[in-house]
Amino acid sequence: MKKQNFNRRFLYPVLIIFAIMAVSFICYYGARSIENQTLYRIIAKIFGTTYFLSVAFGTLYVYTATYIRGASRGERILASVINPFIWATKECCMQLPIYSIAESLYYYLNPLNLWLLFLVILEMGIGTLIARRMLKNRGEDLRVITPASIALITVSLFLVIFAYAWGKGENFFVIFLEGYRVLFGTGI
Repeated sequence: MKKQNFNRRFLYPVLIIFAIMAVSFICYYGARSIENQTLYRIIAKIFGTTYFLSVAFGTLYVYTATYIRGASRGERILASVINPFIWATKECCMQLPIYSIAESLYYYLNPLNLWLLFLVILEMGIGTLIARRMLKNRGEDLRVITPASIALITVSLFLVIFAYAWGKGENFFVIFLEGYRVLFGTGI
C-alpha cells in the first residue's frame, strides 16, 4: 500500500463528508423559509436524510478511504472522529443560549452522543475489514479478518444495541440527568 500525501489520505475524505454534512444542514434548516409546504417537505426529507446519513455513517467512508490511502492508525481514528465531533460540538453550542458553558459542555455526555461514539467505533471496525479486503484484492499480502477487528466489531455492536435496548435508551438518559443534577442542581 502506497502512502499518499496528507491531503489525499486524510484531508479529502474528511472534507467530503463535512461538505455533505454542511450542505445538508444548511438546506435542511434553510428549507424552513419555503412557503410551499410540498416543496418544503421534499427538501426537508432529502436533506434531513443526507444530514443524518453523513453524521451517522460518514465514518465508514472516512475510515475506509484513509486506510486505503495509507493513513496510519492514529490518522485513521482522528479523521474518523472529526465530523462526529463537529456535529456534537454544534449540538453543545446550541445549548449555550439556555445553559452555562459548563452545562453545555456536559451535553457532550448525552446518550445520543454516546450512541454515536459506539456507532463510530463499530464503523471503524467494519471499515477495517472493507479496506483490508480491497487491499487484498489489489494484491497486498494481509489477513482480512483479525481477532482485533472482530473483537472491536463485536464489542461496539453490543454497545450500540445495548445503549438502545436497555430501556430503549431511557435508562442512559436517566443516568445523564442524574449526573446533571449532581453537578448542576435540579435547575428550575
